Amino acid sequence: MDFSCIPDVNYFDSPQFLAISMHIVTVIVTPFHFLGLYCVLYETPRQMKGVKWYLLNLHVSVMLFDYSVTLLTIPFLLATKLAGFSLGLAKYLSVPFIVPALTAVYCFGLMFIAIVVIFENRFRVICTFSWKPKWESFKSMFMPFHYFIYTFMFSIIFFLVPDQKSALQQVFQTFPCLPREIYEAPVYVIADDVTFPVIVIFLGVVAVTVEILFYLMYLIWNSIKQLKENKMSQKTFQLQKQFLFAIIVQSSVQMICFIIPLLTFWFAFLEGYYNQGLVNFQFIIASLHGIVSTLAMLLLHKPYRAAVARIFWRSMRLQPQTTQISVISGKRSGTVLL
Repeated sequence: MDFSCIPDVNYFDSPQFLAISMHIVTVIVTPFHFLGLYCVLYETPRQMKGVKWYLLNLHVSVMLFDYSVTLLTIPFLLATKLAGFSLGLAKYLSVPFIVPALTAVYCFGLMFIAIVVIFENRFRVICTFSWKPKWESFKSMFMPFHYFIYTFMFSIIFFLVPDQKSALQQVFQTFPCLPREIYEAPVYVIADDVTFPVIVIFLGVVAVTVEILFYLMYLIWNSIKQLKENKMSQKTFQLQKQFLFAIIVQSSVQMICFIIPLLTFWFAFLEGYYNQGLVNFQFIIASLHGIVSTLAMLLLHKPYRAAVARIFWRSMRLQPQTTQISVISGKRSGTVLL
């Protein structure tokens, strides 16, 4: 660590920029989160009763991930290496960076398990197949099985933590001149070899993608088949199609907020490219997924869209209005504003 060097950095590379940006995102997204929570809990119609708690599970997992990143952790990550420190509430809890960082990553996985569970529910309820009784007996273990496997694979990362003194020396040697505040920060190295974490993330993404595609393709094929055989009404078919479309779009817009940061990190890792300002912006982009996901849910599901319109229309009507009353007394007249 050379404290005498002059770093080539600007404000966008600084921890202060990242922290302030995350605080702003938290303030903006919180009203939308609680509006979405209200709509799911109190505005879900009877026709959607079967998916209400699955939608709630997804929305709560989105909120948990959002706040784990923008409030608890605010990770200042040194790109190309799994090292960094916290700028969020975890900084005041005196816990190693690995705890809030992996909490955020764990919540990230919970979101996608919640999406899988929604598709599995629709698959189990709507589709007809010969082995459905066996699948019904398995449903009580479906969510616990996913959470167990994910937690087990995830917990192994804790055993990969290297000796911090030697790991920090190696990490700082790979970077150009850094600001003094970075050298003096409580930088924590989660893993000196990123192979296993990358494999775990890759296998998790592949498993979730395969599951979702299987449920989705079978749902489409089986629903059309039932419609042709008059086992499903046109109205039911349209309702299911609208719901699936809403969930697909909501899931897709979530992924868009992650694709760019993930591709950027992957490129930086392969090329050994370090640009802290770019890393900060990628975290800001990823942190916007909560508001994007919530807005998609509120706008794509008709009952929630109607509820939001009704709430805002009511609030507009309750605003104080100025009323003009003409007053005439003898030779003088005037206008009183109320």
